[in-house]
Amino acid sequence: MRVLKLRRRIPRRRRKLRPIELVPAGGVDRALLDALGRDLQGELGVQWWVGDALPLRDEWRETESGLYRSIHLIHALMERAQGGEGNARRTWRLAIADAGLCAEGVGEVFGEAAMEGCCAVVGIQPLRGGSGADGQVLRARLLTQAVHELGHLAGAGHCRRASCVMYPSRHIADSDHKGHTFCAECRDALKLRGVQKT
Repeated sequence: MRVLKLRRRIPRRRRKLRPIELVPAGGVDRALLDALGRDLQGELGVQWWVGDALPLRDEWRETESGLYRSIHLIHALMERAQGGEGNARRTWRLAIADAGLCAEGVGEVFGEAAMEGCCAVVGIQPLRGGSGADGQVLRARLLTQAVHELGHLAGAGHCRRASCVMYPSRHIADSDHKGHTFCAECRDALKLRGVQKT
């Protein structure tokens, strides 16, 4: 009698994108946060909610430029994450600051994320430039920057393709050009890391 060994293929465990807590910082309009949450849910299939506000502290602000150092907001979000229990620790936190942001050695930035971490921030002030005063334009720009920072949280680096959401925005025109979608290469890289749209 011949015994056949059956190989059972074990499917690779797929991680879903983490749920996202949108954190208002500095008096952000609640309607804009709700719109962003709906847009992120539609684009990425994520669960989201609006969390407690994060006050913008004067000591986080650069005196010369008036911009807030983004790293201070990220650290404040990380402190919140460490205080959480269970599911709260598996949540991504994205602060939306009604302010301009800057980063050490870079200057003004649209946002910043702790690469493969749990926390990121986007500043609305530079997104209002030019045609950004229009509500729909501001909403589209905010979605682009939010997806970009969440991409960093998921482990994606910057992309060289100007049409990919992971392309680094140096000017608002870069953000307008690239839109909010991943190129095929970045999307595949995220899938290889086990991060997939639900």
